Formats: sequence, structure tokens, C-alpha cells
Amino acid sequence: MQAVVDDVIFMNVNPQKHPKNWRLDKILKEFKDVAGETLNYSFAGLNEDALLNSLVQLQKFQSISIDNFYLPSLPPIPNSFRGIRGKTSSFKRWLAICSDDSIKYGKYREMVNFLRKYLGDFLIASYLDVIQESGYDAVYVKEIERAVLLKTLDCFWRDHLINMNRLSSAVNVRSFGHRNPLEEYKIDGCKFFISMLSATRRLTVESLLRYWSSPMESQELYV
Repeated sequence: MQAVVDDVIFMNVNPQKHPKNWRLDKILKEFKDVAGETLNYSFAGLNEDALLNSLVQLQKFQSISIDNFYLPSLPPIPNSFRGIRGKTSSFKRWLAICSDDSIKYGKYREMVNFLRKYLGDFLIASYLDVIQESGYDAVYVKEIERAVLLKTLDCFWRDHLINMNRLSSAVNVRSFGHRNPLEEYKIDGCKFFISMLSATRRLTVESLLRYWSSPMESQELYV
């Protein structure tokens, strides 16, 4: 889920520019689309101006508590990271965010990471809350998660194979432009694969959130 949040944020921020130049409205819209009904009413009403003001306030903080992290003046994160395992998982994710070199460096890179942490925590905690409210045991939950992932991956993998087959024919045409067809195939094939993984992650997360929000209405996801 953190990876899905990161995909949304990376597409709409520039760590070298002030947050007022980020596409915060797009981030909020996509995040709400992914989370769906799992978000509480306080977050659903959050707008671009409130998020920008919070990020600006964050600059004035002398220190940040990762154990009880939040963005100032924004809805609190659901308290789902209880116990040693939950807190350890949250802390490891923060370390992964800090050590991630997939985003370019800039003056506001730290603020990007704080936004990733906040939205990631909010989505994961909301998901954990919904699962807990469902009353199902951990074994059944894992079974549903695996079934949804496999069904989604199967769909996108078939499309990926079709696209790769079309690509193998298309790159040969590029040889007329004095390009290396094999190198062109490798480059575009890698882009297609990364795009497939991103789409698989997003649809899997959206499907799981929708499933646990209305499990009786979403049995088809498991069939």
C-alpha cells in the first residue's frame, strides 16, 4: 500500500520546488479514489489548501516524533499500529522511505517523505481498522488477499504478454532510423513491466479496500 501511495505522490511533486507548486489537488483526489469508503469523514473533507498549510507548518517544527507521527492541523491517523509488531512495521517502513533513492534530491525532499509517511500510515491504518471491524480471522484475510492479488496479476500479465508481442514487431521498424532493435525492445519492455507492476499494485489495493468495506457485496473478487 505504501508503494501505491508513493506512485501517486511521485507523479505530482518536485522535491526541488516548494509544496505550493506541487499538484496537491491531484494527490488528494487519487488518494481518495484509492482509499474509497475506508476513509473517515474528517479526511474525506480535506482539501488542497489545508494540506498545503500543514506542510508549511511542518517546516517550523524543530523535531518530529516518528513514533506518533502526524501532519499538523490534519485528521489524525487511525490508531492501528498498536503493539510491538505494528510499531516495528511502521518504523521499518519509515526507514525504507528515508533510504529510498528513487526520488531525486532537493530542498523539499524531506517534506515529500513526510507526506509519503502520513498518507501511507493513513491508508494502511484505515485498512487494518476495516479488517478488524469485519471480524474475520487472520487466515481468512490472508486467503482473500492472495486470491485478489493473483486474480489481478493474471489479468494484467496477459495484457503485458500481448503488449510485448506487439512491441517485438514494432521495434523492428525503428531499425530504419538507425536504432538498435534489441536495445529498443529492452528499454520499452522494462517500461511496460514497471507500468504493469504499478497498475497491479493499485488495482489490488483498491479491490481489497472495496472488499473489506462491503465484504457481502464483493464476493465476486474471491470467486
